[in-house]
Amino acid sequence: MKKIVTLIACGAFLFCGTQAVAQEKKDVKPANLRGIWQLCHYVSENPELPGTLKPSNTYKVLSNDARIINFTTIPGQPAIITGYGSYAQLTDHSYKESIERNIHLPMLDNQDNILEFEITDDELLHLKYFIEKDLNGYKINSWYHETWKRVTMPDTMPEDIVR
Repeated sequence: MKKIVTLIACGAFLFCGTQAVAQEKKDVKPANLRGIWQLCHYVSENPELPGTLKPSNTYKVLSNDARIINFTTIPGQPAIITGYGSYAQLTDHSYKESIERNIHLPMLDNQDNILEFEITDDELLHLKYFIEKDLNGYKINSWYHETWKRVTMPDTMPEDIVR
């Protein structure tokens, strides 16, 4: 009889314990991270205003198969890949880049980098990430903020495009 009571108590404990853990885990709302993104900078003549968002020559590709590639175009030169790896969304507002190689930030090679994100109007991707040390091991302890604009296809070919 004592064994039966012990088994029932253990079963009830396991059932209640797994229910509590299951209730704590939140479902992550998938974000529309996939696509080609172009790094942009706010440019202003007035130090009090953020200014206008201007595109740069750096791109981030977040693919359907959870791969990431960063590349830069150089006018009159071949484009270069500056980093690659994989990514996974962690929460509603964060994802992890598992960097295999990065020539821009080599201290991230073979490292996981957690990025906080916000997507506005399915067009702008605002990223924030923390870098603890530089390549030489010196403490940086700085947050970096980036704004990326989704690259889209226009309805028609622009007339002023250089090919």
